[in-house]
Amino acid sequence: MLEWLIPLAETGRHVELAADTLAQLARTDTQYEAEAEHWLRALGSGGTLRLAREMRSWPSGREAAAKELLVALAREGNGPAADELARWERSDPVAAIGWHCRAIDLGFTRNWHDLEEVLRELRPVTADDQSLAARARVALDTAQAVERAEAASPPRETQDCLRVAETMAVVVATTAVVPFVQNIASQAAGDVYTKAKQLFGRALRRSSQELTDRSTGPTIYVVGDSMANTWLELRGQPSDDALRKLGEADLETLAAPDPRGRTVTVHWDHGEWRRRVE
Repeated sequence: MLEWLIPLAETGRHVELAADTLAQLARTDTQYEAEAEHWLRALGSGGTLRLAREMRSWPSGREAAAKELLVALAREGNGPAADELARWERSDPVAAIGWHCRAIDLGFTRNWHDLEEVLRELRPVTADDQSLAARARVALDTAQAVERAEAASPPRETQDCLRVAETMAVVVATTAVVPFVQNIASQAAGDVYTKAKQLFGRALRRSSQELTDRSTGPTIYVVGDSMANTWLELRGQPSDDALRKLGEADLETLAAPDPRGRTVTVHWDHGEWRRRVE
């Protein structure tokens, strides 16, 4: 297998397969260690992290070199490497806490429970120990806040859409987001629709007093172009029918700028999206 795999890897093809194959062979046969190291390093920081893990159990005994690799990665800003070191140093609470904090500082927060467990084992005696414990508590607060934020956030695939919605929900965005609004409306059965509707509802309540200069009732201008003076308007809580039909409407035509420069508003009126010029 290696007779054809290595030449392919040298041309840039199947490098990951070559690295994986050699890493498995090196676990039991030292003659493959050098090649395994070469191809794992070729995979970048992720491969180097795996190399450190592999080296630790190689028959030739490369644990010290493996640790040096992890330290270098962690100092370069690799959070998973710092987290790996924290687990390797589990028998030394001071060292473990230091690496856990480094991992969290670098944005790798998922294993904060491990830090919490190690912190319980620390018996602060010196001023340095007390300082480390304080740093650990700050890191724990950071990691827990990240976890709460992620739990409250919509699924990853909807986050970008909702970030756009948050930006445009108060007053103004640009006509470039019209396709996004149509996409929201066309997914009446999906999570994007549900989250967007909730967002609209919050923004409507927030905006009902802020926008009294434009309307006598609670209004949200979801899409607007101040240069063209065109607006998409939702009054009150948007109904399922309104959002569904928004996806079917020809918004480009409805929101086309008025040649005389008057304000164009696309609004929901008696079951239809209509154009108002004033």
